[in-house]
Amino acid sequence: MRIARVVIIGLVAACGPAGTDGPQGDPGPVGTPGAQGSAGPAGTTGQDIAEVVSTGQIQVTAVTNYSLVPGLTITTTVPANAKVHVDTNGGIQCTGTGAAYSVVDVAIFIDNAITGAQRRVVAANTTGVAQMLQTWSFGRTFPLSAGSHTIEVRVTSVDPNAATANVSSAMASQLQGVLTVTTLKL
Repeated sequence: MRIARVVIIGLVAACGPAGTDGPQGDPGPVGTPGAQGSAGPAGTTGQDIAEVVSTGQIQVTAVTNYSLVPGLTITTTVPANAKVHVDTNGGIQCTGTGAAYSVVDVAIFIDNAITGAQRRVVAANTTGVAQMLQTWSFGRTFPLSAGSHTIEVRVTSVDPNAATANVSSAMASQLQGVLTVTTLKL
């Protein structure tokens, strides 16, 4: 009978009221730092937009070789794994009267080399309206190597019968040329 009594007392003790927790102990020691995580994606350092406007006018004749439009030059530093987008716009004016016309080739040069980014612009007068204006506006993206590059807008004329053309301007907004260079990291 004594064995049964011990078992009953053990069961009663296990079903009794819950006790209260004691005071919290001191924090344990700090563990060792974990391994460093992998590097995140590259940031946007090196991205840029540069823009210049023409500082003057150039007169283009049939004997003009490719010449810089005054002020339309930008030297930029291209980071690794980037592309460069170049845009240009501006205007030309035929200086002739009557049924005269002017022909101008506009080209983007990079590091003194002509690129495939070119346009031919013809400003043709009518018998009633002289000194006609025409505009150019074009752009292209270039995968340039990392480093410094000079980008320019140059003009020439290819028609020996064409009248002299006024290209761009320092102040006449309808003619003033613009060069914009946008560098984007990939």
